[in-house]
Amino acid sequence: MFGIGLIKGDSALVWNAVEIGASVISSTIVSTIIKKAAKRTRPYITYPDLEELTTEGSYSFPSNHTSGAFSLATSLSLEYPKWYVIIPSYTWASAVAYSRMDLGVHYPSDVLMGAFVGAGSAYLCHYLNKKLLKKRIKLQW
Repeated sequence: MFGIGLIKGDSALVWNAVEIGASVISSTIVSTIIKKAAKRTRPYITYPDLEELTTEGSYSFPSNHTSGAFSLATSLSLEYPKWYVIIPSYTWASAVAYSRMDLGVHYPSDVLMGAFVGAGSAYLCHYLNKKLLKKRIKLQW
């Protein structure tokens, strides 16, 4: 999005890309901070009888994958509020969340918190972008 916006000279597309990127990055940072503070062990470690499909090197709570997926889905949905963007975005994000539990690397509360952090960061970045956009417009007049 960012590259196409630069090539086309479409500043709105560039700012949308920056907002979406900032949302995903901020959700990853917040999730990582919470993860290091909570230090929750993964399900396959707590319950060794579970079939281990994959292993992860960090703690469990919250899910960074889910956080990033919901951040991206929410950001896209806020910028492009059409059903053909919203439904596929949230379907994909939900599939990511489910897969994390299915692989045995996250509890349901991990993915719920990841979804909350991701959506929250998207709403915050969207709000801040609109505030900055208003200031940029005022400066141009």
